Amino acid sequence: MSEKRAHIELVSLPRYAQTDPKFVVSGLCELGDGFFSSNGVAHRHDFYTIYWIKEGQLINTIDTVTYAVKKNTLFFLAPGQVHKMDFSDKVEGYMIAFQDAFMCLKDQAATLMGINSSLFFNNQFSSVITLTAEQEKDFEMVVHMMMKEVQQQEAEYETAFHGLLRYFLVMASRIKGSSMLAAPEQHATHNSSLFLQFKNLIEEKYTELKNVSDYAGILHIKPVLLNEISKQLSGITAGEHIRNRVILEAQRYLYNTDLSAKEIAYKLGFEDPHYFSRFFKKYTSQTPSEFKDASRANEPAKD
Repeated sequence: MSEKRAHIELVSLPRYAQTDPKFVVSGLCELGDGFFSSNGVAHRHDFYTIYWIKEGQLINTIDTVTYAVKKNTLFFLAPGQVHKMDFSDKVEGYMIAFQDAFMCLKDQAATLMGINSSLFFNNQFSSVITLTAEQEKDFEMVVHMMMKEVQQQEAEYETAFHGLLRYFLVMASRIKGSSMLAAPEQHATHNSSLFLQFKNLIEEKYTELKNVSDYAGILHIKPVLLNEISKQLSGITAGEHIRNRVILEAQRYLYNTDLSAKEIAYKLGFEDPHYFSRFFKKYTSQTPSEFKDASRANEPAKD
């Protein structure tokens, strides 16, 4: 009998860092056997990750949806997204990874909006970008400059890498069609910063706090204002963000572990497992067991 899957591993950036624990840029093959061996099972990162598959193919399952990532494709992972990656035998490419704190090194307001762009945060994972031959040349140049800065570590190399990373994100955002620097008014920048703080708070406290008023209190604003900002910047209310985060984590556990609905309910801060099951069905139209059965049935067949 196989061992019960009861948790989802959290991988921290220093595991892959060769020089600086705050950021990494590396060829995939240079990351070593440990990188590839850990990607056959579901795990999550506590850092932002960009993968560029240049040759070969990657079957990538993010949360409960599987994507085939083929040649010359970028894809973006936010911290906490549960994913499992299966590489083809001959795969080449790059990984760029960085911690949240590193992106706040300078020019914080604009940078916060950059991280909060739809490249990393969207209601459905859609940040897969296929590059043309011309676009490939520009991205290749920036990646090589990043690698040079990290390897040589000359004066102000962190600042240089930071600027190159932001430029990389701007180029990707242009291709995707979503400007991440569109903040013509000061209050828009302030609202974006508040919204990102709210999203970060959800990540920290969604198992404890499930009401908009709790988060608004921490942010020292009224719940109605938090809902307005959330609706303006994301299209859904603050309450929906909180509920969606709880539902997402429940789906992650149902899909990636063997925990029962009752065990998952307690992990997510529900005192009454029956209430959790009703909550889950209300917002997904499936009971936890129905979701588990359906998601497992849709798993791609293994060779």
